[in-house]
Amino acid sequence: MKHETLELRVKLANKLADVSGNIIKQYFRQSNLESETKITEVSSIVTIADRLAENVMVDLIKKECPDDGIIREEGENINSNSGYAWVLDPIDGTSSFVKGLPIFGTLIGLVDLNKNLPLLGCVNQPILQEKWLGIRGKPSIFNDKTINNPYKNNDNYPLSEACLTSTTPLMFITPRQQAIASRLQTVCRRTAFGGDCYNYVSLAMGWSAMPIIVLESDLKYYDFCALIPIIEGVGGIITDWTGNALNSHSTEVLAASNLNLHQQALEVILSQG
Repeated sequence: MKHETLELRVKLANKLADVSGNIIKQYFRQSNLESETKITEVSSIVTIADRLAENVMVDLIKKECPDDGIIREEGENINSNSGYAWVLDPIDGTSSFVKGLPIFGTLIGLVDLNKNLPLLGCVNQPILQEKWLGIRGKPSIFNDKTINNPYKNNDNYPLSEACLTSTTPLMFITPRQQAIASRLQTVCRRTAFGGDCYNYVSLAMGWSAMPIIVLESDLKYYDFCALIPIIEGVGGIITDWTGNALNSHSTEVLAASNLNLHQQALEVILSQG
């Protein structure tokens, strides 16, 4: 992508974060909020805030980059005429949002469809005024400052000393997935559930007292697309459970603070068959 073309879309990503954040803030910690549970997905909640935040982003993309496609969580996808597509999750962590907990985020990704390559990713937390931006090939940024991942070059940590995180144990559906999750929970002395996208941005920031391993399954593209450039931009590793690059058909994600920890976790996964 040409520099000026990318810059245009980076500016648009920031605008999308702002307009969706304005919607979300209006509905945060509101009692009796209009919501429903998606019967086709485990523990998946959608609220009026999800839908309105997504719609306002879609409208802005149509206005500023009308040829770009849109892959979205709540509404119908829009085909691309430019070769690029936005991947939107208005509220990743709706279960936290409806409980009044500010550990959710709006995920905004941009993909080169011809190369199946995420070009940029933005995570916005409008309540805490936290924003992460990752651009392929560049250092990731948090609130306009370059992120320093303290675990990037730390090859001394054994997998047993890392913290294994997953949003919920319910996401491990098949016997194979459950066996892999159980094995890694045994190897890692610390396991934490909850967090959604915050697990990944915490990994990127090095906020945790020890390196983080994120193991998740039953995901959709909009759940992780925006996170890929951010994780890679701090020297972290994010792949599927076979170690291959993630794509729009991936459902299983493994992320780690550095290559050494990722390889150790991958060995455990592959040993389970």
